Amino acid sequence: MPEYWFKYGVTEVSMEIPGEIAQKNLEFKRGEMDEKLWEKIRDFVYDLIKDSGSGRITILYDHSGDEFSTIILKHVVECFIEEGGAEKLTLLTSHWRLDPTSGKDHLQKILKKHGIRVRSLTASEAEKSSYFGLSMARELAEASTRILITTSEPHGLLGKASLKEALTLGGYVEIDLDENPFEKLNEAWDEISSRLPLHAITAFNGEVYLGNAREVDKEISEERFTIPVEDFDIVFVGGGGYPKDHTLQSVIHILGLLENAVIDEGLIAVIAECKGGVGSSLFLKMLLQGNGSGLDWELIKLAKKVVENRRVVFTSALPKSILRNVLGVRGFDTPQDMLTYALRIYSREARILILEEPRLKPVRSR
Repeated sequence: MPEYWFKYGVTEVSMEIPGEIAQKNLEFKRGEMDEKLWEKIRDFVYDLIKDSGSGRITILYDHSGDEFSTIILKHVVECFIEEGGAEKLTLLTSHWRLDPTSGKDHLQKILKKHGIRVRSLTASEAEKSSYFGLSMARELAEASTRILITTSEPHGLLGKASLKEALTLGGYVEIDLDENPFEKLNEAWDEISSRLPLHAITAFNGEVYLGNAREVDKEISEERFTIPVEDFDIVFVGGGGYPKDHTLQSVIHILGLLENAVIDEGLIAVIAECKGGVGSSLFLKMLLQGNGSGLDWELIKLAKKVVENRRVVFTSALPKSILRNVLGVRGFDTPQDMLTYALRIYSREARILILEEPRLKPVRSR
């Protein structure tokens, strides 16, 4: 009997599916730092060092909860230090994909774990000034060399969470997103990346991409995340574990990601601990009142649309009454309980898709 494990907060939970039931595990590749990749990053950074002269160097690190990008950051920092660039170096950090409190805590712990000790501050702490009509961190605007490092992943609302999203949502730039948020994000990215020389390193599905930020962002298109799949009745997806699944707010985009992974009236089963609760007080207020603005409101509208057209269930630490009242979905104690529920609806003839983490976007072939 095949057994699947899902990260759940700081632990893991499992689910067994009888072998006679049609099932597919959609796997993704995890990045590994080998000698070849280390040399590729080193050569890239050394070329930047040559071009930087005596000017300031700013690394923008957007933390997604994925440790591989932190390992890349460590090697980039070490390259600068080896070449005597420590005094010129500033690290600006962000974690827009994560819960603000747990994300900051996880970021600090992982930087300490990997011994990354350089002058650093969060994007929200950085002093902002106006440059070509945009309020942005001075360390970003005035550096002679800028490197943006982050993990690239699919995102249920934005299409992808990559370089553009890191720069514009990470707090490096202050943007009013109450109205026309998508348009404003694109405008800010185009303005900054065209006016300021910006380099980037990002990882996706076991591969590392580096170079000019605009070119890399184009290469990491939404189509790269999309995987055609056959018709499935049920999809089980893990939230990625702590800190990614710390709140409902940080994982709710997954519903949009998987809307077209199952048949009409299909079931999306999310396994995410949500130990930190629903999310921010503003997010909860929007959920309960049914109105709002900005990206969070767009996210809530998307989630409610999916719930109207698909069956949605959760395994989480959230009280079942909360899930029912704020989102209109059912809650279960274990993934195995969710499976039992799903098979009662779709029978043992059901076709089941498994994503242990939401790193790919499965879409039914039409």
